[in-house]
Amino acid sequence: MNSKAMPAWLLVMARLYLAATFLLSDHGNGAPGEMLQLITRWSGTARLWYRPFLSNIVLPHLGLFTNLVLIGEIYVGIAMLLGFTTRLAAMVSIFMLLNYWFAKSSVSGIPGLDTADLVLSIIVLVTAAGRVLGLDQFLYRRFPRVPLW
Repeated sequence: MNSKAMPAWLLVMARLYLAATFLLSDHGNGAPGEMLQLITRWSGTARLWYRPFLSNIVLPHLGLFTNLVLIGEIYVGIAMLLGFTTRLAAMVSIFMLLNYWFAKSSVSGIPGLDTADLVLSIIVLVTAAGRVLGLDQFLYRRFPRVPLW
């Protein structure tokens, strides 16, 4: 097997894994009351400095945040799947995953799935993984100075 092709396939696999993670997310599917339960639970168990944000900002504007989460996860999932605006999708993914990470209680020093997804998102961001078997390769050829691909 060609050793130069291996990293490209790994980038595609990382991108497709993130697509599946966001399209099949456990952070809510839009069912009535689901996000309220999630945020209410997280507002009591989140990192101490993050709890006021959840209680005072997110909960009073729950409808807005529910829509933002759903739109963000669908966008990241589709963008990663198609390899379209992959760097932008990776930045959105990093922002969302950091917020999930701050909101969820976890044992310090023990990485979870959000941490693994965060690392993969950083890899996708810095390697421009959408240029490998993705629509970004065509966009990059046409518009090489645009940093989104």
